[in-house]
This record gives sequence, C-alpha cells and structure tokens, in this order.
Amino acid sequence: MAIETQIRLDGPPAISAPNRRRYWRIFALTYLSFLIMIAVVVGTVGYSLREHVQHALRGEITRNLTQKAQMLANRINADHAHGIDVITSQEGQAAGARATVIDTNGNAIADSEVPVSSLRTEGREPEFTAALKGSTGVEIRSLNGVQVLFVAVPVSGGAVRLAYPLADVETGASEVTERLLIGCLIAALAGAGLALLISRIVLSN
Repeated sequence: MAIETQIRLDGPPAISAPNRRRYWRIFALTYLSFLIMIAVVVGTVGYSLREHVQHALRGEITRNLTQKAQMLANRINADHAHGIDVITSQEGQAAGARATVIDTNGNAIADSEVPVSSLRTEGREPEFTAALKGSTGVEIRSLNGVQVLFVAVPVSGGAVRLAYPLADVETGASEVTERLLIGCLIAALAGAGLALLISRIVLSN
C-alpha cells in the first residue's frame, strides 16, 4: 500500500488557507515569549555562573601560587649551596611563574625573567610591602593588558614573590560562556518546536 506524503511550504497541511495568518501570528507571539524567557534566564544564570567560575579559578590559582611562593622562601632560607640567582631561576621555572626576591630595604636582588637593574621600584608594590611586614601579600594588576596575580611572602632578609598571568581564568570563563550559548541555541530550537505545537493546539480549539 503506497502512502503519499504531501509537503506544503506555505503552512501545515492540517490548516486551511484562511487560518494560516492566524496560525503564524500565534506562533510568532508564542515563540517570542519563549525567546524572551530564554534570554532572561541565560543572561541571569550566565552572569552568575561566569562570576562563580572566575572567583573559583582565581582562588585555586592563588592558593597554588602561595604554596609555591612559600616553597621558594623555604629553599632560600635553607639552601646555602646555591646562589640566590640560581635558586630564583630554578624555582620560578618549576612554578611556571616569574620569581622576584627583594631585601629588607625593598631593593630587588634577583629575578627569574627581568634584569634586576630595571626593578628599582619593585619593592614598593603592595604585595611586597605586606610581605616585608610579615604577612602574605596578594595583588592583581594589569600588565600590558593582561591580568597578573602577584603573591609575596616573607623570607629571611627580605621577601619573595611569584607572578602568574590569569589568562587561564579568562579561558575558563569563556568556555562557560560558549557552553551557555550552545545551550541557548538548543533551547531556542526546542522552543520553536513547542511554539509550533501550541499554535496548532490553540487553532484547533
């Protein structure tokens, strides 16, 4: 038994021509309502979720960098077989961060990436000021358009600091945004199907 399926491009086959305009008006209003709800939910949840992810990643990176800065300080205090330059370079490379050491006067005495001669005012930075007073200093500043996390801890005769760019935080937040956009697209497609169904039900009553 042959079954013939006829596809109309100008409207659903169950709807007569006089009712098509009403059908598409109902569909447009219903679908627009769905899109507004999706936009409100995604906008609200998306912003909160992005902020949560950024905060969580910053917190994790800060804890990790603080531990590594303390390890650098411990080695400087205990390792008397290597020069301060060698220790700073090795520990900075191991931590994947820039390492800087200053004396009690705030003068830079070693850096894993930058010549010490160019760091005349480095000891005045807030994180170093806190470390020289015996506390852990944590600061975030923008360098060349990139957010950088600075963590400084006390050491015998001065303070040490590790600096780490926060590009991973932005990458993680961007991934969350991309997934939300994909979810929004799926919801919009599902909303279109649901709006079509509602329009047919309303028109048939």
